[in-house]
Amino acid sequence: MTAQQFAWPENEELVFVRPPVEEYKGHLDCYYDPALFPELAPLKENWKAIRDEVLEFEKKNGPLTGMSSLSHAETYGGNWTLIYLMSFSRIIHKNKAMFPVISSVIDQIPSIVFAAISILPPHTEIAPHFGDTNGIVRTHLGLIIPAPYPTIAIKVLEEERGWKEGELLCFINVQKHSVWNRSSERRYLLMVDFVPKNLVHRQAEICALGLGSQSFIYFYKNVALVRAMPAFVHNIMCSAFAFFWRIFLPFQRRFEFLGLGGGNMATGK
Repeated sequence: MTAQQFAWPENEELVFVRPPVEEYKGHLDCYYDPALFPELAPLKENWKAIRDEVLEFEKKNGPLTGMSSLSHAETYGGNWTLIYLMSFSRIIHKNKAMFPVISSVIDQIPSIVFAAISILPPHTEIAPHFGDTNGIVRTHLGLIIPAPYPTIAIKVLEEERGWKEGELLCFINVQKHSVWNRSSERRYLLMVDFVPKNLVHRQAEICALGLGSQSFIYFYKNVALVRAMPAFVHNIMCSAFAFFWRIFLPFQRRFEFLGLGGGNMATGK
């Protein structure tokens, strides 16, 4: 059910989901009413300009393609396009520069720590997976929704929802969730994560720990030796990565030449 208010449960701890055990056992609800988050108003106010910028980019460059290598999810039927502009406050500078309208809108909301253009092809399913942390609320802004629920939908635990163009859908993506597009056209969303007001004093910590967890996941997936290490070594690695990102993030523009802006480039074909 949709919660009537957003409150951090007294017994809820900040967690980050990563292998080898990926699960969330907290107490947050699946969905939250977007009206609870008035800070997101610029997204709805500018949704047509955001949609038009994506379509204009595709008109000039061809269909957007690309996928973040850090995604937890497998897809079936087609290739999910996910163009990162920001991830846990780590800016993908070249992508932001390609989408100045979107960038200007998300920059109006300081609590946004993640933003991406999400395009799901026809007859494609994103398998059930967990998000990164309960420290953020994920929000989808419907840009092009070619069919109503249940043809195109998201399922969080056992609760299903559809999208509407120009409307927001807020959910806790650390909960197990899946998505499908059973229509014959592409579905377009703007995805953002923001830190809710009752956690905003921990925003820098959440971003550093989130990036530390993602860095660990990269090595866990690609280095067999890391997968063989005991849990306490995994924890040390995550803490070390988080320490690096905590130092890096405030100065990231100065280090752009190192290529640590990361993420996938917006491309057409």
